[in-house]
Formats: sequence, structure tokens, C-alpha cells
Amino acid sequence: MDIFSKLIAKKFKNIAGDRYEEITKRYREFLLLPEEFVLPEINSILIPIDRFAHGIPSELYETLEAYAGASVTLVYVSESMAFRMIEQTLGKLEAEKLKIAERALGEKMLTEIASSLNDIGLRVSKRHIFGSKSDVVIKLAEEFDLLVISRGYGSEITKMSPLSPVVLKIVQHVVKPTIIY
Repeated sequence: MDIFSKLIAKKFKNIAGDRYEEITKRYREFLLLPEEFVLPEINSILIPIDRFAHGIPSELYETLEAYAGASVTLVYVSESMAFRMIEQTLGKLEAEKLKIAERALGEKMLTEIASSLNDIGLRVSKRHIFGSKSDVVIKLAEEFDLLVISRGYGSEITKMSPLSPVVLKIVQHVVKPTIIY
């Protein structure tokens, strides 16, 4: 904390007078410690996607290039609750048709993104999972060094809610480094 005390003392010396000590005490929990400046080693990356994750921006590919050699697991997650509801309301046949369509969409998205990630030097494996979108990601994230997730994962985003509720729940439960794009 010594570095930050000096920084605050220097920054507020002529502005806050003797109050910089009070400022340091009040905001100590928001300041990074020197050991927190160390970047974690990233060997495995989890990227969950779904129909609401509208592609990966080129800037994210540039960021992920820094982890060349890392293994990436792309996971397309289909909400199993939706299939159960369709089955209960419209019947088993309609639920199966939806599952087939969802598998096809998932495979298409997984293939496209995996190809782009391979091009920048990352080793990619693909999975398609049926389950709770948030619970699956929270559980899987424990096995990876980095989570990369779309702000629209799980549901549409709006001007009033620029982050989907599913993503909000995930980042509240995951203690790993996370990139939200």
C-alpha cells in the first residue's frame, strides 16, 4: 500500500491538504496492491456461446492472440428448460424439431468461431451442452484460467440493460478472470 499512499499524497497534496490520509483510509479497498498487478498465466480459456452471442468482434481476437498456445473450449449452451416447456405445450415432436434446429445453429456457430480462433494460433475444442445457461458456465469456469463471454449471452440486451441477466449472474459467481465483450 506504500506506493499508493505516496501516489495519493502526491496527487492530493495541494488539493486536499491533510485529508489525503482520510481518502487513503476510505478508499483502500478500491486500490490495487502490488501483487494484484501481476497478470495471471492463462493456459485454458472458456468461451460459452449461444444464439444471443452475436459473433466475436475483431478486437477480441486481437486480445486473444496474446494467449497463443492456450487451449480454448468453445461451448454452445442450449437452454434445456425451453425444450421441456415446448414439449409440455406443443408436444414431443415440436420439441425434437427445435432441438435439431438448435443443434444445427450451434454447430454452425461453433465451426465458424473455432476456425477464426485456430487462425490466430489457439487450440480449440468444441462442445454442445443442453442445460441451464448460467449453471453450466459457472460450473465449467472452475476448470479454466479465463472466461470470455458475450454481454448478450443468455438473452437479448437493451439500452436499459446492456448486460444480460444471465451474464450478470455468472460474473457474480465466477472468481476467475473474465472478459465481457
